[in-house]
Amino acid sequence: MPINNKEKITAVDAEQFKDMMFTSLYWLKEQKSFIDSLNVFPVPDGDTGTNMYLTFKEAVSSLEGKSSRSVSELAAALSKGALMGARGNSGVILSQLIRGFAQALKNKKKMKVKDLANALSKASEVAYHGVLKPVEGTILTVSREAAEKAQAEMDSAADIIELFEITIKAAEESLERTPELLAALKEAEVVDAGGQGYLTILEGMLKGLKGEKIEYQAAEADTKTRKKSELAEDIKFTYCTQMLIEIDSRKSNIDRMIDRIRKDMQSYGDSIMVVGSDDVIKIHVHTNHPGVLLEYGLKKGKVFDIKIDNMRKQNQEKVQRENDTDFDHSKFHQDKNADSAVETKEDNQPAEVAEKNELETAEVSEQEDSEIVVEKNTGIISVANGEGVVNILKELGVDYVIKGGQSMNPSTNDFLEVVERMNTDQIIILPNNKNIISAAKQVSELSEKEIAIIETRSIPQAVTALMIFDDQASPADLKESMEAEIKYVKTLEITQAVKDSKVNGLEIKKDNYIGLKDGDILVSADTERETVINLLNKVAEDEELVTIYYGEGITEAEAEEIKAIMEENFDFDEIEIYPGGQPLYPFIISLE
Repeated sequence: MPINNKEKITAVDAEQFKDMMFTSLYWLKEQKSFIDSLNVFPVPDGDTGTNMYLTFKEAVSSLEGKSSRSVSELAAALSKGALMGARGNSGVILSQLIRGFAQALKNKKKMKVKDLANALSKASEVAYHGVLKPVEGTILTVSREAAEKAQAEMDSAADIIELFEITIKAAEESLERTPELLAALKEAEVVDAGGQGYLTILEGMLKGLKGEKIEYQAAEADTKTRKKSELAEDIKFTYCTQMLIEIDSRKSNIDRMIDRIRKDMQSYGDSIMVVGSDDVIKIHVHTNHPGVLLEYGLKKGKVFDIKIDNMRKQNQEKVQRENDTDFDHSKFHQDKNADSAVETKEDNQPAEVAEKNELETAEVSEQEDSEIVVEKNTGIISVANGEGVVNILKELGVDYVIKGGQSMNPSTNDFLEVVERMNTDQIIILPNNKNIISAAKQVSELSEKEIAIIETRSIPQAVTALMIFDDQASPADLKESMEAEIKYVKTLEITQAVKDSKVNGLEIKKDNYIGLKDGDILVSADTERETVINLLNKVAEDEELVTIYYGEGITEAEAEEIKAIMEENFDFDEIEIYPGGQPLYPFIISLE
Protein backbone atom coordinates (compact mmCIF):
# COMPACT_ATOMS: atom_id res chain seq x y z
CA MET A 1 0.00 0.00 0.00
CA PRO A 2 1.39 3.47 -0.89
CA ILE A 3 2.95 5.31 2.00
CA ASN A 4 1.62 8.62 3.33
CA ASN A 5 3.34 11.44 1.49
CA LYS A 6 4.09 13.12 4.83
CA GLU A 7 5.63 9.97 6.29
CA LYS A 8 9.42 10.16 6.40
CA ILE A 9 11.58 7.11 5.82
CA THR A 10 14.96 7.57 7.43
CA ALA A 11 16.04 3.94 7.11
CA VAL A 12 15.18 1.05 4.79
CA ASP A 13 14.86 -2.39 6.38
CA ALA A 14 15.33 -5.75 4.67
CA GLU A 15 11.70 -6.16 3.66
CA GLN A 16 11.56 -2.69 2.15
CA PHE A 17 14.85 -3.35 0.37
CA LYS A 18 13.39 -6.46 -1.25
CA ASP A 19 10.27 -4.56 -2.31
CA MET A 20 12.49 -1.91 -3.89
CA MET A 21 14.39 -4.47 -5.93
CA PHE A 22 11.37 -6.48 -7.03
CA THR A 23 9.50 -3.37 -8.11
CA SER A 24 12.58 -2.01 -9.85
CA LEU A 25 12.90 -5.22 -11.83
CA TYR A 26 9.25 -5.06 -12.84
CA TRP A 27 9.64 -1.42 -13.89
CA LEU A 28 12.74 -2.31 -15.92
CA LYS A 29 10.79 -5.11 -17.57
CA GLU A 30 8.15 -2.65 -18.71
CA GLN A 31 10.71 -0.17 -19.99
CA LYS A 32 13.18 -2.54 -21.64
CA SER A 33 11.59 -2.32 -25.10
CA PHE A 34 11.95 1.44 -24.95
CA ILE A 35 15.58 1.08 -23.83
CA ASP A 36 16.15 -1.40 -26.65
CA SER A 37 14.75 1.16 -29.10
CA LEU A 38 17.68 3.47 -28.35
CA ASN A 39 19.86 0.98 -30.26
CA VAL A 40 18.34 1.45 -33.67
CA PHE A 41 19.29 -1.34 -36.05
CA PRO A 42 16.66 -3.15 -38.09
CA VAL A 43 17.43 -6.86 -37.59
CA PRO A 44 16.16 -9.23 -34.88
CA ASP A 45 18.70 -9.27 -32.08
CA GLY A 46 19.14 -8.51 -28.39
CA ASP A 47 20.51 -5.26 -27.00
CA THR A 48 20.97 -3.00 -24.01
CA GLY A 49 17.54 -3.04 -22.41
CA THR A 50 17.23 -6.79 -22.73
CA ASN A 51 20.76 -7.43 -21.44
CA MET A 52 20.24 -5.17 -18.43
CA TYR A 53 16.87 -6.73 -17.69
CA LEU A 54 18.19 -10.28 -17.88
CA THR A 55 21.16 -9.38 -15.69
CA PHE A 56 18.98 -7.65 -13.10
CA LYS A 57 16.49 -10.49 -13.28
CA GLU A 58 19.21 -12.96 -12.29
CA ALA A 59 20.23 -10.64 -9.46
CA VAL A 60 16.74 -10.15 -8.03
CA SER A 61 15.87 -13.82 -8.47
CA SER A 62 18.67 -14.57 -6.00
CA LEU A 63 16.56 -12.88 -3.32
CA GLU A 64 13.78 -15.43 -3.71
CA GLY A 65 13.18 -17.17 -0.42
CA LYS A 66 15.67 -14.97 1.44
CA SER A 67 14.31 -14.35 4.94
CA SER A 68 17.26 -12.29 6.12
CA ARG A 69 16.58 -9.21 8.21
CA SER A 70 19.85 -7.66 7.07
CA VAL A 71 20.12 -5.32 4.10
CA SER A 72 23.78 -6.33 3.89
CA GLU A 73 23.01 -10.00 3.29
CA LEU A 74 20.37 -9.21 0.68
CA ALA A 75 22.71 -6.85 -1.16
CA ALA A 76 25.45 -9.49 -1.17
CA ALA A 77 23.06 -12.04 -2.70
CA LEU A 78 21.96 -9.46 -5.26
CA SER A 79 25.59 -8.82 -6.20
CA LYS A 80 26.42 -12.48 -6.65
CA GLY A 81 23.36 -13.06 -8.80
CA ALA A 82 24.23 -10.09 -11.01
CA LEU A 83 27.83 -11.19 -11.54
CA MET A 84 26.80 -14.71 -12.52
CA GLY A 85 23.96 -13.53 -14.71
CA ALA A 86 25.66 -10.63 -16.52
CA ARG A 87 24.89 -10.42 -20.25
CA GLY A 88 26.71 -8.13 -22.65
CA ASN A 89 28.74 -5.03 -21.87
CA SER A 90 25.78 -3.24 -20.30
CA GLY A 91 25.07 -6.27 -18.11
CA VAL A 92 28.67 -6.51 -16.96
CA ILE A 93 28.73 -2.82 -16.02
CA LEU A 94 25.40 -3.17 -14.22
CA SER A 95 26.77 -6.14 -12.27
CA GLN A 96 29.70 -3.98 -11.16
CA LEU A 97 27.39 -1.16 -10.11
CA ILE A 98 25.47 -3.64 -7.98
CA ARG A 99 28.72 -5.06 -6.62
CA GLY A 100 29.85 -1.64 -5.42
CA PHE A 101 26.40 -0.91 -4.01
CA ALA A 102 26.58 -4.12 -1.99
CA GLN A 103 30.12 -3.46 -0.78
CA ALA A 104 29.05 -0.13 0.72
CA LEU A 105 26.18 -1.82 2.56
CA LYS A 106 28.36 -4.49 4.18
CA ASN A 107 27.43 -5.05 7.84
CA LYS A 108 24.42 -2.75 7.51
CA LYS A 109 21.19 -4.06 8.98
CA LYS A 110 19.29 -1.09 7.57
CA MET A 111 20.09 1.41 4.83
CA LYS A 112 19.99 5.00 6.07
CA VAL A 113 20.19 8.21 4.05
CA LYS A 114 23.98 8.45 4.15
CA ASP A 115 24.27 4.72 3.47
CA LEU A 116 22.31 5.18 0.24
CA ALA A 117 24.53 8.06 -0.86
CA ASN A 118 27.66 6.09 -0.05
CA ALA A 119 26.32 3.00 -1.82
CA LEU A 120 25.62 4.99 -4.99
CA SER A 121 29.12 6.46 -4.88
CA LYS A 122 30.74 3.08 -4.31
CA ALA A 123 28.66 1.62 -7.13
CA SER A 124 29.97 4.23 -9.54
CA GLU A 125 33.53 3.81 -8.28
CA VAL A 126 33.56 0.04 -8.75
CA ALA A 127 31.96 0.31 -12.20
CA TYR A 128 34.55 2.83 -13.35
CA HIS A 129 37.30 0.67 -11.87
CA GLY A 130 36.07 -2.29 -13.90
CA VAL A 131 36.50 -0.40 -17.18
CA LEU A 132 40.10 0.59 -17.79
CA LYS A 133 39.25 3.28 -20.36
CA PRO A 134 35.85 4.62 -19.34
CA VAL A 135 33.85 6.38 -22.03
CA GLU A 136 31.89 9.43 -20.93
CA GLY A 137 28.35 9.85 -22.18
CA THR A 138 27.43 6.33 -21.05
CA ILE A 139 25.91 4.61 -18.04
CA LEU A 140 29.16 5.36 -16.22
CA THR A 141 28.64 9.10 -16.53
CA VAL A 142 25.02 8.90 -15.42
CA SER A 143 25.87 6.78 -12.37
CA ARG A 144 28.76 9.06 -11.38
CA GLU A 145 26.91 12.35 -11.70
CA ALA A 146 23.86 10.97 -9.91
CA ALA A 147 26.07 9.72 -7.07
CA GLU A 148 27.89 13.04 -6.83
CA LYS A 149 24.57 14.84 -6.38
CA ALA A 150 23.50 12.30 -3.74
CA GLN A 151 26.71 12.91 -1.81
CA ALA A 152 26.24 16.67 -2.01
CA GLU A 153 22.65 16.54 -0.73
CA MET A 154 22.72 13.67 1.78
CA ASP A 155 23.08 15.91 4.84
CA SER A 156 20.21 18.22 3.85
CA ALA A 157 17.80 15.58 2.52
CA ALA A 158 14.85 15.08 4.84
CA ASP A 159 14.74 11.32 4.28
CA ILE A 160 15.64 8.55 1.84
CA ILE A 161 12.71 9.30 -0.44
CA GLU A 162 13.85 12.90 -0.89
CA LEU A 163 17.42 11.77 -1.56
CA PHE A 164 16.14 9.28 -4.15
CA GLU A 165 14.15 12.04 -5.86
CA ILE A 166 17.19 14.32 -5.92
CA THR A 167 19.37 11.51 -7.29
CA ILE A 168 16.88 10.57 -9.99
CA LYS A 169 16.59 14.19 -11.09
CA ALA A 170 20.37 14.38 -11.39
CA ALA A 171 20.42 11.12 -13.36
CA GLU A 172 17.78 12.50 -15.75
CA GLU A 173 19.80 15.65 -16.35
CA SER A 174 22.98 13.66 -16.83
CA LEU A 175 21.23 11.37 -19.30
CA GLU A 176 20.02 14.36 -21.34
CA ARG A 177 23.63 15.52 -21.65
CA THR A 178 24.97 12.20 -22.98
CA PRO A 179 24.49 13.15 -26.66
CA GLU A 180 26.86 16.08 -26.11
CA LEU A 181 29.53 13.67 -24.92
CA LEU A 182 29.19 10.96 -27.58
CA ALA A 183 29.03 11.84 -31.27
CA ALA A 184 27.15 8.66 -32.15
CA LEU A 185 24.35 9.56 -29.77
CA LYS A 186 24.17 13.12 -31.07
CA GLU A 187 23.93 11.97 -34.68
CA ALA A 188 21.23 9.48 -33.80
CA GLU A 189 19.45 12.03 -31.62
CA VAL A 190 19.13 9.53 -28.80
CA VAL A 191 20.31 9.36 -25.22
CA ASP A 192 22.56 6.56 -23.99
CA ALA A 193 20.66 3.28 -23.64
CA GLY A 194 22.69 2.07 -20.65
CA GLY A 195 22.19 5.36 -18.85
CA GLN A 196 18.47 5.11 -19.52
CA GLY A 197 18.50 1.61 -18.05
CA TYR A 198 20.27 2.79 -14.90
CA LEU A 199 17.79 5.66 -14.50
CA THR A 200 14.94 3.17 -14.90
CA ILE A 201 16.34 0.97 -12.11
CA LEU A 202 16.61 3.97 -9.77
CA GLU A 203 13.04 5.00 -10.62
CA GLY A 204 11.81 1.49 -9.89
CA MET A 205 13.59 1.39 -6.54
CA LEU A 206 11.85 4.60 -5.51
CA LYS A 207 8.48 3.27 -6.68
CA GLY A 208 9.04 0.17 -4.58
CA LEU A 209 9.97 2.22 -1.54
CA LYS A 210 6.83 4.30 -1.93
CA GLY A 211 4.72 1.18 -2.32
CA GLU A 212 3.44 2.25 -5.72
CA LYS A 213 1.49 -0.26 -7.77
CA ILE A 214 2.84 -0.63 -11.31
CA GLU A 215 0.19 -1.01 -13.98
CA TYR A 216 1.61 -2.81 -16.98
CA GLN A 217 1.81 -0.60 -20.03
CA ALA A 218 4.55 -0.95 -22.61
CA ALA A 219 6.80 2.08 -22.65
CA GLU A 220 6.75 4.21 -25.75
CA ALA A 221 9.71 6.14 -27.07
CA ASP A 222 9.15 9.78 -27.94
CA THR A 223 9.88 11.13 -31.38
CA LYS A 224 13.35 12.29 -30.47
CA THR A 225 14.58 9.05 -29.00
CA ARG A 226 13.12 6.97 -31.82
CA LYS A 227 15.09 8.60 -34.62
CA LYS A 228 17.25 6.07 -36.41
CA SER A 229 20.96 6.24 -37.18
CA GLU A 230 23.91 4.03 -37.80
CA LEU A 231 26.72 3.88 -35.30
CA ALA A 232 29.04 6.75 -36.15
CA GLU A 233 32.25 5.96 -34.31
CA ASP A 234 35.03 4.09 -36.12
CA ILE A 235 36.06 0.68 -34.89
CA LYS A 236 39.77 0.78 -34.15
CA PHE A 237 39.98 -2.70 -32.65
CA THR A 238 38.14 -5.46 -34.49
CA TYR A 239 37.76 -8.31 -32.01
CA CYS A 240 35.75 -8.29 -28.82
CA THR A 241 37.66 -10.82 -26.72
CA GLN A 242 36.42 -12.27 -23.45
CA MET A 243 37.77 -15.01 -21.25
CA LEU A 244 37.59 -16.33 -17.72
CA ILE A 245 40.77 -17.11 -15.82
CA GLU A 246 40.72 -19.41 -12.83
CA ILE A 247 43.50 -18.51 -10.42
CA ASP A 248 44.79 -20.16 -7.27
CA SER A 249 43.47 -17.79 -4.60
CA ARG A 250 45.77 -19.43 -2.06
CA LYS A 251 48.81 -18.16 -3.94
CA SER A 252 47.48 -14.93 -5.44
CA ASN A 253 45.42 -12.08 -4.01
CA ILE A 254 42.57 -11.62 -6.48
CA ASP A 255 42.26 -7.85 -6.02
CA ARG A 256 45.97 -7.30 -6.66
CA MET A 257 45.79 -9.69 -9.61
CA ILE A 258 42.87 -7.72 -11.10
CA ASP A 259 44.76 -4.43 -10.74
CA ARG A 260 47.85 -5.93 -12.37
CA ILE A 261 45.85 -7.34 -15.29
CA ARG A 262 44.06 -4.02 -15.83
CA LYS A 263 47.41 -2.26 -16.20
CA ASP A 264 48.76 -4.95 -18.53
CA MET A 265 45.65 -4.77 -20.73
CA GLN A 266 46.33 -1.14 -21.69
CA SER A 267 48.79 -2.26 -24.33
CA TYR A 268 46.36 -4.73 -25.93
CA GLY A 269 43.38 -2.57 -26.91
CA ASP A 270 40.46 -0.60 -25.48
CA SER A 271 37.04 -1.10 -23.84
CA ILE A 272 38.88 -2.97 -21.14
CA MET A 273 36.94 -4.53 -18.28
CA VAL A 274 38.56 -6.75 -15.67
CA VAL A 275 36.33 -8.01 -12.86
CA GLY A 276 36.43 -10.96 -10.53
CA SER A 277 34.91 -12.90 -7.70
CA ASP A 278 36.47 -15.55 -5.47
CA ASP A 279 38.99 -17.34 -7.71
CA VAL A 280 37.68 -16.38 -11.18
CA ILE A 281 38.63 -13.27 -13.17
CA LYS A 282 36.68 -12.15 -16.22
CA ILE A 283 38.55 -10.16 -18.89
CA HIS A 284 36.88 -8.20 -21.68
CA VAL A 285 39.03 -6.34 -24.25
CA HIS A 286 38.55 -4.97 -27.76
CA THR A 287 41.74 -5.90 -29.58
CA ASN A 288 43.26 -6.76 -32.92
CA HIS A 289 45.25 -9.69 -31.50
CA PRO A 290 43.01 -12.06 -29.50
CA GLY A 291 45.55 -14.88 -29.72
CA VAL A 292 48.11 -12.83 -27.81
CA LEU A 293 45.53 -12.20 -25.10
CA LEU A 294 44.83 -15.90 -24.73
CA GLU A 295 48.54 -16.58 -24.29
CA TYR A 296 48.61 -13.89 -21.60
CA GLY A 297 45.68 -15.51 -19.81
CA LEU A 298 47.33 -18.92 -19.82
CA LYS A 299 50.27 -17.45 -17.95
CA LYS A 300 47.96 -16.26 -15.18
CA GLY A 301 45.90 -19.40 -14.68
CA LYS A 302 43.42 -21.76 -16.26
CA VAL A 303 41.66 -20.08 -19.18
CA PHE A 304 38.12 -21.11 -20.07
CA ASP A 305 34.87 -19.77 -21.56
CA ILE A 306 36.73 -17.93 -24.31
CA LYS A 307 34.67 -15.68 -26.55
CA ILE A 308 35.93 -13.81 -29.62
CA ASP A 309 33.45 -11.71 -31.64
CA ASN A 310 33.81 -9.40 -34.59
CA MET A 311 32.78 -5.96 -33.33
CA ARG A 312 30.70 -5.23 -36.40
CA LYS A 313 28.46 -8.15 -35.54
CA GLN A 314 27.95 -6.81 -32.05
CA ASN A 315 26.80 -3.47 -33.46
CA GLN A 316 23.94 -5.04 -35.42
CA GLU A 317 21.23 -4.54 -32.82
CA LYS A 318 17.49 -5.11 -32.95
CA VAL A 319 14.81 -2.82 -31.58
CA GLN A 320 11.63 -4.83 -31.90
CA ARG A 321 11.67 -8.32 -30.53
CA GLU A 322 9.32 -10.50 -28.61
CA ASN A 323 9.62 -10.33 -24.84
CA ASP A 324 11.67 -12.99 -23.17
CA THR A 325 10.09 -15.31 -20.64
CA ASP A 326 8.25 -13.18 -18.09
CA PHE A 327 9.71 -12.65 -14.66
CA ASP A 328 7.16 -13.95 -12.18
CA HIS A 329 6.90 -10.84 -10.03
CA SER A 330 3.91 -12.17 -8.14
CA LYS A 331 5.74 -15.06 -6.48
CA PHE A 332 7.74 -12.64 -4.36
CA HIS A 333 4.58 -10.97 -3.08
CA GLN A 334 2.38 -13.89 -2.23
CA ASP A 335 1.63 -12.44 1.17
CA LYS A 336 0.44 -9.07 -0.13
CA ASN A 337 -0.97 -7.45 -3.24
CA ALA A 338 -1.68 -10.92 -4.60
CA ASP A 339 -4.32 -9.69 -6.98
CA SER A 340 -2.30 -6.76 -8.28
CA ALA A 341 0.69 -8.93 -9.09
CA VAL A 342 -1.10 -10.95 -11.76
CA GLU A 343 0.40 -10.41 -15.21
CA THR A 344 -1.58 -10.23 -18.42
CA LYS A 345 -0.89 -12.38 -21.43
CA GLU A 346 -0.47 -9.46 -23.81
CA ASP A 347 2.89 -8.26 -22.46
CA ASN A 348 3.34 -6.24 -25.63
CA GLN A 349 3.18 -9.29 -27.89
CA PRO A 350 0.45 -11.02 -29.91
CA ALA A 351 -1.73 -13.41 -27.92
CA GLU A 352 -0.72 -16.36 -30.09
CA VAL A 353 2.94 -15.64 -29.37
CA ALA A 354 2.28 -15.51 -25.63
CA GLU A 355 0.34 -18.77 -25.80
CA LYS A 356 3.15 -20.39 -27.77
CA ASN A 357 5.74 -19.28 -25.22
CA GLU A 358 3.57 -20.56 -22.38
CA LEU A 359 3.28 -23.95 -24.06
CA GLU A 360 7.02 -24.14 -24.59
CA THR A 361 7.69 -23.18 -20.98
CA ALA A 362 5.21 -25.81 -19.79
CA GLU A 363 6.90 -28.43 -21.97
CA VAL A 364 10.25 -27.82 -20.30
CA SER A 365 8.64 -27.80 -16.88
CA GLU A 366 7.06 -31.22 -17.38
CA GLN A 367 10.41 -32.78 -18.26
CA GLU A 368 12.65 -30.97 -15.80
CA ASP A 369 12.97 -33.89 -13.36
CA SER A 370 13.68 -36.59 -15.93
CA GLU A 371 17.19 -37.79 -16.68
CA ILE A 372 18.57 -37.10 -20.14
CA VAL A 373 20.28 -40.28 -21.26
CA VAL A 374 23.43 -39.66 -23.30
CA GLU A 375 24.74 -42.76 -25.04
CA LYS A 376 28.23 -41.44 -25.65
CA ASN A 377 31.06 -39.88 -23.66
CA THR A 378 30.19 -36.25 -24.35
CA GLY A 379 26.68 -34.86 -24.29
CA ILE A 380 25.68 -32.18 -26.78
CA ILE A 381 23.25 -29.36 -26.04
CA SER A 382 22.18 -26.96 -28.75
CA VAL A 383 19.74 -24.07 -29.17
CA ALA A 384 17.34 -23.81 -32.09
CA ASN A 385 13.81 -22.91 -33.08
CA GLY A 386 12.05 -24.55 -35.99
CA GLU A 387 11.06 -28.20 -36.33
CA GLY A 388 13.24 -28.85 -39.35
CA VAL A 389 16.34 -27.32 -37.80
CA VAL A 390 15.78 -29.22 -34.56
CA ASN A 391 15.48 -32.51 -36.44
CA ILE A 392 18.68 -31.83 -38.40
CA LEU A 393 20.63 -31.11 -35.23
CA LYS A 394 19.35 -34.26 -33.55
CA GLU A 395 20.28 -36.34 -36.59
CA LEU A 396 23.80 -34.94 -36.29
CA GLY A 397 24.10 -36.13 -32.70
CA VAL A 398 22.66 -33.38 -30.49
CA ASP A 399 21.21 -34.91 -27.33
CA TYR A 400 19.00 -32.03 -26.26
CA VAL A 401 17.76 -28.95 -28.13
CA ILE A 402 16.67 -25.99 -26.05
CA LYS A 403 14.02 -24.03 -27.91
CA GLY A 404 15.33 -20.54 -28.46
CA GLY A 405 16.95 -18.15 -30.84
CA GLN A 406 16.45 -14.60 -32.01
CA SER A 407 13.15 -14.02 -30.23
CA MET A 408 13.73 -16.31 -27.24
CA ASN A 409 17.11 -16.19 -25.52
CA PRO A 410 17.50 -19.06 -23.02
CA SER A 411 18.65 -18.13 -19.53
CA THR A 412 21.65 -19.54 -17.72
CA ASN A 413 19.25 -21.60 -15.62
CA ASP A 414 17.70 -23.11 -18.77
CA PHE A 415 21.14 -24.42 -19.72
CA LEU A 416 22.04 -25.43 -16.18
CA GLU A 417 18.92 -27.54 -15.70
CA VAL A 418 19.66 -29.51 -18.86
CA VAL A 419 23.33 -29.89 -17.94
CA GLU A 420 22.50 -31.29 -14.51
CA ARG A 421 19.92 -33.71 -15.94
CA MET A 422 22.41 -35.30 -18.35
CA ASN A 423 23.94 -38.59 -17.21
CA THR A 424 27.42 -37.53 -18.31
CA ASP A 425 30.07 -35.25 -16.86
CA GLN A 426 31.37 -34.09 -20.26
CA ILE A 427 29.18 -31.68 -22.22
CA ILE A 428 29.49 -29.25 -25.09
CA ILE A 429 26.99 -26.47 -25.77
CA LEU A 430 26.26 -24.86 -29.15
CA PRO A 431 24.37 -21.57 -28.57
CA ASN A 432 23.98 -20.73 -32.29
CA ASN A 433 23.40 -17.03 -31.60
CA LYS A 434 25.81 -14.35 -30.42
CA ASN A 435 23.33 -13.09 -27.83
CA ILE A 436 22.96 -16.53 -26.26
CA ILE A 437 26.67 -17.24 -25.82
CA SER A 438 27.00 -15.17 -22.65
CA ALA A 439 24.17 -17.04 -20.94
CA ALA A 440 25.66 -20.39 -21.91
CA LYS A 441 29.08 -19.41 -20.62
CA GLN A 442 27.77 -18.81 -17.11
CA VAL A 443 27.01 -22.52 -16.79
CA SER A 444 30.69 -23.45 -16.53
CA GLU A 445 30.89 -21.44 -13.31
CA LEU A 446 27.78 -23.02 -11.80
CA SER A 447 28.31 -26.69 -12.61
CA GLU A 448 31.05 -29.08 -11.56
CA LYS A 449 30.82 -30.87 -14.88
CA GLU A 450 33.38 -30.38 -17.63
CA ILE A 451 31.67 -28.04 -20.06
CA ALA A 452 32.87 -26.37 -23.24
CA ILE A 453 30.96 -23.65 -25.03
CA ILE A 454 31.38 -23.93 -28.79
CA GLU A 455 30.79 -20.32 -29.76
CA THR A 456 28.52 -20.93 -32.73
CA ARG A 457 26.57 -17.90 -33.86
CA SER A 458 24.30 -19.53 -36.43
CA ILE A 459 22.72 -22.83 -37.41
CA PRO A 460 25.14 -23.34 -40.34
CA GLN A 461 28.05 -22.99 -37.93
CA ALA A 462 26.47 -25.58 -35.62
CA VAL A 463 26.02 -28.02 -38.51
CA THR A 464 29.63 -27.53 -39.58
CA ALA A 465 30.89 -28.05 -36.03
CA LEU A 466 28.84 -31.21 -35.55
CA MET A 467 30.22 -32.73 -38.74
CA ILE A 468 33.65 -33.07 -37.09
CA PHE A 469 32.45 -34.19 -33.65
CA ASP A 470 34.79 -36.78 -32.14
CA ASP A 471 33.42 -38.55 -29.07
CA GLN A 472 36.91 -39.60 -28.02
CA ALA A 473 38.07 -35.99 -27.72
CA SER A 474 37.75 -33.94 -24.54
CA PRO A 475 35.34 -30.97 -24.44
CA ALA A 476 38.33 -28.61 -24.50
CA ASP A 477 39.77 -30.29 -27.59
CA LEU A 478 36.36 -30.28 -29.25
CA LYS A 479 36.05 -26.58 -28.60
CA GLU A 480 39.40 -25.93 -30.26
CA SER A 481 38.72 -28.06 -33.33
CA MET A 482 35.10 -27.04 -33.82
CA GLU A 483 35.72 -23.33 -33.46
CA ALA A 484 38.56 -23.61 -35.94
CA GLU A 485 36.26 -25.40 -38.40
CA ILE A 486 33.34 -22.96 -38.24
CA LYS A 487 35.57 -20.17 -39.51
CA TYR A 488 35.31 -21.74 -42.97
CA VAL A 489 31.54 -21.41 -43.29
CA LYS A 490 29.71 -18.23 -44.29
CA THR A 491 26.22 -17.69 -42.94
CA LEU A 492 23.85 -15.66 -45.09
CA GLU A 493 20.45 -14.60 -43.81
CA ILE A 494 17.50 -13.06 -45.63
CA THR A 495 14.89 -11.26 -43.58
CA GLN A 496 12.76 -8.11 -43.55
CA ALA A 497 13.60 -4.85 -41.81
CA VAL A 498 11.46 -4.14 -38.78
CA LYS A 499 11.87 -0.35 -39.17
CA ASP A 500 13.42 2.42 -41.22
CA SER A 501 17.14 2.73 -40.61
CA LYS A 502 20.52 3.79 -41.94
CA VAL A 503 23.14 1.05 -41.64
CA ASN A 504 26.48 0.64 -43.38
CA GLY A 505 25.56 3.36 -45.87
CA LEU A 506 22.25 1.70 -46.74
CA GLU A 507 18.92 3.54 -46.65
CA ILE A 508 16.67 0.79 -45.34
CA LYS A 509 12.91 1.13 -45.22
CA LYS A 510 10.60 -0.89 -43.02
CA ASP A 511 9.65 -4.21 -44.65
CA ASN A 512 12.51 -4.01 -47.17
CA TYR A 513 14.33 -7.30 -47.57
CA ILE A 514 17.82 -7.21 -46.13
CA GLY A 515 20.71 -9.59 -46.61
CA LEU A 516 23.26 -10.33 -43.90
CA LYS A 517 26.57 -12.11 -43.99
CA ASP A 518 27.73 -13.37 -40.59
CA GLY A 519 25.56 -10.78 -38.86
CA ASP A 520 26.54 -7.77 -40.98
CA ILE A 521 23.86 -6.08 -43.07
CA LEU A 522 25.28 -5.80 -46.58
CA VAL A 523 22.34 -5.34 -48.96
CA SER A 524 18.74 -4.18 -49.03
CA ALA A 525 16.18 -4.62 -51.81
CA ASP A 526 12.47 -4.79 -52.53
CA THR A 527 12.35 -8.52 -53.31
CA GLU A 528 13.86 -11.72 -51.95
CA ARG A 529 15.25 -12.56 -55.40
CA GLU A 530 17.09 -9.25 -55.73
CA THR A 531 18.36 -9.49 -52.17
CA VAL A 532 19.79 -12.98 -52.70
CA ILE A 533 21.53 -12.02 -55.96
CA ASN A 534 22.98 -8.81 -54.53
CA LEU A 535 24.18 -10.54 -51.39
CA LEU A 536 25.85 -13.41 -53.25
CA ASN A 537 27.49 -10.95 -55.64
CA LYS A 538 29.12 -9.36 -52.62
CA VAL A 539 30.22 -12.42 -50.66
CA ALA A 540 30.45 -15.48 -52.94
CA GLU A 541 34.02 -16.49 -53.72
CA ASP A 542 35.19 -20.01 -54.51
CA GLU A 543 32.70 -21.89 -52.31
CA GLU A 544 31.44 -25.19 -53.66
CA LEU A 545 28.59 -26.28 -51.41
CA VAL A 546 25.48 -24.19 -50.71
CA THR A 547 22.81 -25.23 -48.21
CA ILE A 548 19.46 -23.46 -48.04
CA TYR A 549 17.30 -23.74 -44.90
CA TYR A 550 13.87 -22.32 -45.64
CA GLY A 551 11.87 -20.92 -42.79
CA GLU A 552 8.44 -20.69 -41.31
CA GLY A 553 5.79 -19.78 -43.90
CA ILE A 554 8.03 -20.57 -46.89
CA THR A 555 7.06 -23.40 -49.23
CA GLU A 556 9.43 -25.87 -50.83
CA ALA A 557 8.50 -24.39 -54.21
CA GLU A 558 9.65 -20.96 -53.06
CA ALA A 559 12.90 -22.46 -51.85
CA GLU A 560 13.36 -24.13 -55.24
CA GLU A 561 12.97 -20.70 -56.84
CA ILE A 562 15.85 -19.38 -54.76
CA LYS A 563 17.90 -22.41 -55.77
CA ALA A 564 17.12 -21.73 -59.42
CA ILE A 565 18.27 -18.12 -59.02
CA MET A 566 21.59 -19.37 -57.68
CA GLU A 567 21.99 -21.90 -60.49
CA GLU A 568 21.27 -19.24 -63.09
CA ASN A 569 23.64 -16.64 -61.71
CA PHE A 570 26.44 -18.51 -59.95
CA ASP A 571 28.69 -21.49 -60.48
CA PHE A 572 28.25 -23.56 -57.32
CA ASP A 573 29.02 -27.30 -57.47
CA GLU A 574 26.10 -28.36 -55.28
CA ILE A 575 23.01 -26.69 -53.80
CA GLU A 576 20.98 -28.48 -51.13
CA ILE A 577 17.59 -27.52 -49.71
CA TYR A 578 16.20 -28.38 -46.24
CA PRO A 579 13.01 -27.31 -44.47
CA GLY A 580 14.18 -25.44 -41.37
CA GLY A 581 10.96 -23.94 -40.11
CA GLN A 582 12.89 -21.15 -38.35
CA PRO A 583 10.97 -17.96 -37.55
CA LEU A 584 11.98 -14.42 -38.55
CA TYR A 585 14.40 -15.46 -41.31
CA PRO A 586 12.71 -16.88 -44.45
CA PHE A 587 16.07 -18.13 -45.70
CA ILE A 588 19.30 -19.07 -43.94
CA ILE A 589 22.02 -20.01 -46.40
CA SER A 590 25.44 -21.51 -45.76
CA LEU A 591 28.40 -21.26 -48.13
CA GLU A 592 31.27 -23.70 -47.75
